[in-house]
Amino acid sequence: MHFGELAGNTALKRQLSAEIDAGRFPHALLIEGQPGSGRRTLARQIAAAAVCTSSGEHPCGVCAACRKTAHPDVTLLDGSETPLSVDAIRQVRREAFVMPNEAPYRVMLLAEAQTMTVQAQNALLKILEEPPAQVLFLLTCENRTQMLDTIRSRCITLTMQPVEWAEAAPVLRARLPDTEEEQLRRAHSLFGGWIGQVLAGVCDGTFREVLELTPQFAAAVIAPEELPLLLLTARLEKNRELTAGVLSGLRLIFRDALALSAGGDTSVSTAPQQARLLAGRLNGPRLMALAEQTERLQEALRRNMNNTLFLTRMCACLRQAAGY
Repeated sequence: MHFGELAGNTALKRQLSAEIDAGRFPHALLIEGQPGSGRRTLARQIAAAAVCTSSGEHPCGVCAACRKTAHPDVTLLDGSETPLSVDAIRQVRREAFVMPNEAPYRVMLLAEAQTMTVQAQNALLKILEEPPAQVLFLLTCENRTQMLDTIRSRCITLTMQPVEWAEAAPVLRARLPDTEEEQLRRAHSLFGGWIGQVLAGVCDGTFREVLELTPQFAAAVIAPEELPLLLLTARLEKNRELTAGVLSGLRLIFRDALALSAGGDTSVSTAPQQARLLAGRLNGPRLMALAEQTERLQEALRRNMNNTLFLTRMCACLRQAAGY
């Protein structure tokens, strides 16, 4: 199988290629991954492979099916703007029993499937339990736990992984030719190897804001009073992406500080001075607690926790981990 511009994820690609190149399309795939992980890119490539008419590698990119901007046998429902309703899923269920127009398969691509209500998921379950042979269901979501157990049990789950710098660098250089190499490296580290987040963060200014705010947050965590930290979180209240970026930056600072406190000399963060300050003020167990707490906060944010409530929790958890 040809994966187009999707970088990294070698093991996942190998698993998919073995199945799809042998003509074995699983009837239902659930692709999970953080925003910017490439989960939608992968779903589109699998859909293209399913309708490709080439006798060689799929998708070939040159056959009539691959050249179409909208294929009649691919149905896309996108929950990123409007949650997927039970009526929309019932319509998908009806269409699933219609034979393909041109391709061997009819593909139902449900992007941001976690936006389905419980009723909508139960409606989908009915078709997943006994799917027509010619239908392929592709679901994308941030985290499989956002889906009902009964849905997950009837899908093969593919988990997107962050991309190492060596594989991400060519993509980032090509997409951001005017950005300096060092900035690309720092953005790649800050956003944890998620290429889509790097591209969005550099282009929309989030990366620049994170570089500005993260050292301030690190200093506020160990300030004598909680007020500086509370005031800073007000700048994040309406910007979930910026919140995620600051948390990533803090995690790297805490990791650097922990390494320094243990006698190491590492610098993966974007604020090495703050890492040295923390290493001088807090002991190893406190720094470890901060690093672990930040990871738990990142997971809580990914689970779509209300951002205002999340920021209140964030302040309390970081201050407690630091011993204040």
